[in-house]
Amino acid sequence: MLATEPILLLVTLWFTLLYGLIYAREHFHHLATPTYADAPFMLVFEAYPVIFIERHGMTINQNGLTYIGLGIGMCVGTAISLYVQRNHAMLVKEWRGFPPPELGLIDAMMAGPCLVVGVFWLGWTGNYASVPWYVSALGGIPIGIGMVMSFISLTVRKSPL
Repeated sequence: MLATEPILLLVTLWFTLLYGLIYAREHFHHLATPTYADAPFMLVFEAYPVIFIERHGMTINQNGLTYIGLGIGMCVGTAISLYVQRNHAMLVKEWRGFPPPELGLIDAMMAGPCLVVGVFWLGWTGNYASVPWYVSALGGIPIGIGMVMSFISLTVRKSPL
């Protein structure tokens, strides 16, 4: 199917990049415990403890609270996706049951820049101890928005009702 359906190939590549950016760990990472010196080789969730525990001196419990920004971003992203797709039933009626699939990609087009901005924000502000911790934690909001809007847009089939 990947060879015959270009959109499926592109969506698969996007999800691979997204999951890899968020969850994967570098294969050449030779240390069991990441430190700030290894920051160029870290991915998003792996960088949170380094940014907030090592650079800002938080405890493990306090570091866990910094993930609230991701949750807030996911809630906001879900609300945005619901708002953007609010007229889907009308489109189904207008297109006689088969609206163009491109109309479902509007929120995915907004998700890509949100994800890039969020990762850049987290990485840039997390690099400096002089930047307050909450500025870095707020970078999780666009990351959450980008993650959930990508997944909703590209995996959830909209009902015609």
